[in-house]
Amino acid sequence: MNTILEDAIGCHANDIYVLPHTDTHYVVKFHIDGRSSRYLTLTNAAAQQMISAVKYRAKMNISERRRPQLGRFVHQDTWIRVSTVGDFLNRETLVLRLIYQASGDQNWLDPSQFDQLYHEMPSAGLFLMSGPTGSGKTTTLYQLLTQLAEHKLVLTIEDPVEIHQPQFVQLQVNDEAGIHYDELIKVALRHRPEILLVGEIRDKLTAEAAIKAALSGHLVLSTIHAMSARDVVLRLLDLGVDSAQLAVALTGVAYQRLVMTTAATQAAIVDHLSADVIGRILHGEQWPKFSQEWQEVLAHALATKQIANDVYQTFTDL
Repeated sequence: MNTILEDAIGCHANDIYVLPHTDTHYVVKFHIDGRSSRYLTLTNAAAQQMISAVKYRAKMNISERRRPQLGRFVHQDTWIRVSTVGDFLNRETLVLRLIYQASGDQNWLDPSQFDQLYHEMPSAGLFLMSGPTGSGKTTTLYQLLTQLAEHKLVLTIEDPVEIHQPQFVQLQVNDEAGIHYDELIKVALRHRPEILLVGEIRDKLTAEAAIKAALSGHLVLSTIHAMSARDVVLRLLDLGVDSAQLAVALTGVAYQRLVMTTAATQAAIVDHLSADVIGRILHGEQWPKFSQEWQEVLAHALATKQIANDVYQTFTDL
């Protein structure tokens, strides 16, 4: 198992899938930048031995092979989230989510986009960032925090802490101990931070706790799963968040992706919505999934040969 983990980390895979393939074999796949590729094939016995070893490291019930289980462990400074469940034929499946230590530095396709995010950041309110796993959201948020944090108390709540920053007070969610995001937000506010980072909004309780913190005069930054900046607003409404509170608290949203450049490096691109646009969406106005700025940044990157045509097509067709 260590060899598989090291190979996955070496190619910066986002996920490892261990899935039944035939009656006698399992397949191991790496999920990298939105695509899955086969890594190797294992016999049923070898796969089950590996799954049991992972569950042992993640402090999961090894004998339970049908019901869903969640766990986690650390391998070479990389957090591994573990999920198992049995299929309808009672064959166990395993998915490992790899969470890397973020570097703290972000390469930008258009550096002025980060400057715009920074200069439009309010002193209070809720700012949300979305994008797939591995799209650099945490790195961007920490880059913003570092510039915003001078002479201010910054408190972060994460699952897990991805960037160690000594100048911040950093708390970590512990689901096994019943310490969840919404509860830690309440605890954090007793420390009276000027800026609060909440690693992820996963449910209505966490969303409402973050909004309450924002409405009480704090700047709250967080992430949420959505397919675009526009969809962040719709996602919050789907969670059941009160639209009137949202109109006051939500001061900005951004959707981020990392694109491969012709220099074989990854660069960030964001689509950002202001509070004015958010208000118009909340009032029912139809809004495109991606803004004109998103398209223009990609077009300029293509024209200046920063990205290849296939990359341009991929991200304009989202």
